[in-house]
Amino acid sequence: MPSSGNASGMEPATVRWLIGWGLTVWAAVAVTIRLTGHVLLSPDRPVVVVGFFLTVVPLMAAVTYPVYHRLAIEYPDRPGAAAIMSIPGLILDVLLVRFASAAFPAMTHGAVINFAAILLFGYGVVLLTGFVPSGVRPTR
Repeated sequence: MPSSGNASGMEPATVRWLIGWGLTVWAAVAVTIRLTGHVLLSPDRPVVVVGFFLTVVPLMAAVTYPVYHRLAIEYPDRPGAAAIMSIPGLILDVLLVRFASAAFPAMTHGAVINFAAILLFGYGVVLLTGFVPSGVRPTR
């Protein structure tokens, strides 16, 4: 594989696309939590919180595996792609959690803790998609 000029071994356009997609998903989640987090993540609604946790696995798979296929990212490059998609959001989520009272004024402290747990779980799922094949081979 010819050198692409970056540590990932991927073309710069692919890296930019992955970063952009990761930021798009991050923004969608941030807006959704801003609008509904006080209900979805309330410690007073444990069944809803568990249900939300359970939906994270298929949702993160649904926003990750198609990207690998669309960009024809081969299996050996997927861990790096998963990291590239995750890192910008991880950095921004530090700010969201740190300044949660301003970012999510309707959420209680317990809901913010659930939010932080969901974030860690979601990023874990995205990173796992880099190691767990989807069963569909990309075509170039």
